[in-house]
Formats: sequence, C-alpha cells, structure tokens
Amino acid sequence: MKKKLIAALAVALVVAAAPLANAKAVVSVTPSKNLVQKGAVVTFKFAKLPTKNGVYIEECMAPASKGATPTVCDSDQTAQAWVSNVKADLAQHATSGKGLVKFHPVPYFTNGDCVHTTCVFFITNDHNAAGDKSQDQTIPFTFSAK
Repeated sequence: MKKKLIAALAVALVVAAAPLANAKAVVSVTPSKNLVQKGAVVTFKFAKLPTKNGVYIEECMAPASKGATPTVCDSDQTAQAWVSNVKADLAQHATSGKGLVKFHPVPYFTNGDCVHTTCVFFITNDHNAAGDKSQDQTIPFTFSAK
C-alpha cells in the first residue's frame, strides 16, 4: 500500500512538473503596427524564457493558416536574434533576455513583402533544443504604407 502511494505521488509530480518545463515564454513587442519602412526598430521584452536553452527571433511572412510554422523567412543573419539567459549561450554572444532586446525588421526580403502582406516575428527554440517546438509562436506586425 505504501509503495503504491509513493508511486502515485511520483507520477503526479512528474505530470504536474511537465507543463512547467515546457511553459511558453511570454513575449511582448513594441511597436508592432505601422512601423516605418526605413530604419524600423522594435523592442522585445521576455518573461519565462526556457532555462536550458534560448530562443531565436526571426522575421517571416505570416503562415497560410493559424498555428502553422512560417516557411518564408528572412535568412539574412541581421534579421535574426538569439536570446537566452543560459550562461554558456551568453558566452557565445547570445543577447540576454533579462533586458529589452532591440530588433531591426525590414519591409522587404527575398520572397518576402511585409508592406503589402502580414508578416510575423517567429519565436522558436534555439539550436540547443531544435526538435522542441514548445516555444513556437508568431507575433504579427505591420509596416506603414509609406
């Protein structure tokens, strides 16, 4: 009886802890509407970043359906950011997620038009957790028409 109770408690702890390990980062971005086409700068603020890896921010065309992963993204390294609070990542020049993170989106990129269509900032786990899609999220943004 005692062994069954201990086993049941152990299972309950594992089940209860699982969502915490994969909790999605809370990301806010300002501004996200009517960005200027030349020299736009947005600021990201992160809470609840993963503790074992960082995340990438990438500028992409909005996916065709809600919840889908973007497939057309700006592959230029300047259109990406690596954000982490992991000491080893910071030593490799990741940007700390403890402060504000500046990002420079562009209105046009190869196969991408963020002036006339909807684009998103795509947040995903970094290379240290590449197969884990628990952090995947998109944040829509728009450029001004002029």
